[in-house]
Amino acid sequence: MERLGAVIRMIAILVNGAPWQVHPDTNISDLLSRLKLSPRVCVVEINGKIIEKKLFSSAAIKADDKVEIIRMMGGG
Repeated sequence: MERLGAVIRMIAILVNGAPWQVHPDTNISDLLSRLKLSPRVCVVEINGKIIEKKLFSSAAIKADDKVEIIRMMGGG
């Protein structure tokens, strides 16, 4: 539990080439939620490695990670 008034240090990452600041305990599920994206329609890569959907809630994002999110779209 965090103390009131405690300073929370954020970490810098890149998401689809754009700089982002996230909490150090952020995982892929947290990031997708923040971006309002459904994990069912996304492929996520961290530092060039595709992450399996079953690992989204446990795959931690670390400082300076390069995250690429590809959203699947239907159509025709």
